Amino acid sequence: MSSPIDTPSTRSSARAPRRRPAAVAVAAATAAVLVGCAADPAPDDASASSAASVEIPATPVGEQVRWVMDEINGDETTDADDIETHFDDAALEQLAPAELQKVFTQMQAAAPWTAVAYDGVETQARVTIESEQVTYDMSISVTPDARIAMLLFAPPQPERTPAASWDELTQQIDEAAFTVGVQVREVDGEVLYEGGDQAAGPIGSVFKLWVLGAVVDAVAAGRLTWDDELVVDAEVRSLPSGELQDRPDGTKVTVREAAEKMIAISDNTATDMLIRAVGRDAVETAMVSMGHADPGANTPFLTTRELFWLLFGDPDLRALWGGAGDDPEARRSVIERLPAGVPDLSAASAATPGWRDGADWFATPDDLAAAHEALQERARTEAGAPVRDILSANPGLAFGDEWTFVAFKGGSSVGVLAGSWYLEREGAAPVVITVLARADDATTLASPAVALGWAQDAAAILTGP
Repeated sequence: MSSPIDTPSTRSSARAPRRRPAAVAVAAATAAVLVGCAADPAPDDASASSAASVEIPATPVGEQVRWVMDEINGDETTDADDIETHFDDAALEQLAPAELQKVFTQMQAAAPWTAVAYDGVETQARVTIESEQVTYDMSISVTPDARIAMLLFAPPQPERTPAASWDELTQQIDEAAFTVGVQVREVDGEVLYEGGDQAAGPIGSVFKLWVLGAVVDAVAAGRLTWDDELVVDAEVRSLPSGELQDRPDGTKVTVREAAEKMIAISDNTATDMLIRAVGRDAVETAMVSMGHADPGANTPFLTTRELFWLLFGDPDLRALWGGAGDDPEARRSVIERLPAGVPDLSAASAATPGWRDGADWFATPDDLAAAHEALQERARTEAGAPVRDILSANPGLAFGDEWTFVAFKGGSSVGVLAGSWYLEREGAAPVVITVLARADDATTLASPAVALGWAQDAAAILTGP
């Protein structure tokens, strides 16, 4: 998989009038990874240009966006060692640090730059940046170890045209360059809209809804409390997204803190800590009680660390996993053979979609609607009191003011993009909107705005003009 890096033209002197930068294309490797979607940023009143700046979220790709913004707004040449620290080795094979220094120097010619729009998930984003002379879309993705795999400065893409009716939504889904299914279902069971493929598909980090359900069940049974402390160690340390993977062994967080990180920033280490705390079997039981129609598709239930090994580790083990089919014991034998720790990501940029070999978590839109409904039922119990706050901390997208409550979990992996929302409004039944997209060529899902934007369209169609 590869994408270009476009850069502006040469820098003029400090006293000369600044010219509009011209694009220069250079190839670089890209990679995707199991992640959850980031919230739409809130606008900031401060601005260095004609539009208000936006907040850059504290996600793996967001941190790299901040670094790039600092460099292109700087007055000095970017240090080559810094470039090697921030960029993936595969990207540097395509564009040497010295060339990237030129890129940033050329961008500095039009500084100051302001980020005026942000659309992204944990490992990839499109950021509209603006100076007095020119506006660019900065597209950026990071590898599983949060290093820059792709950077592109290009003229802004045309705005996505929202679907204004169910017929328009169906037409856009049918014309998509990837396989996608969109469903809108009332919590009482009535399907209001279905478009595209409604079969079971890979869901990435949306599986964390079942982990949250298992945690509530453990609290209700007295096996766990929200204040119990969990410990970060090598057994549960996973790869980004998240932040706990960077904490030293022995770091303690409460069950509630881990659950909040698992949902709001899709922290994979927090997720694996919770799975260890409740037990793999308990998550499988919760998946059944929460309405999954085919739990065998996710049995045995993978941790994030285990999925990373199947995606980026020994290809023979991945082949064994795929060959095991629906045999849970054969799959368990593969899990037992997975190494300790986390895999080497040096070849991550060449990763192919794991869902084709059964390496992901799988569900239908109906399954995810049932999971949301089950979590809301748990939220009405004493044990589940924190659930609504946990689920609503990151709404994923901006919805209209008519929606008084939004719970969300999103996810992505190589060739996978998914999002599922539970929404409430006055005078109507709550609804669950689910978007499940997959592609053999992961680059067709590089911009989440198209697929996930259909959730916003569906919500707007429901509420009317």
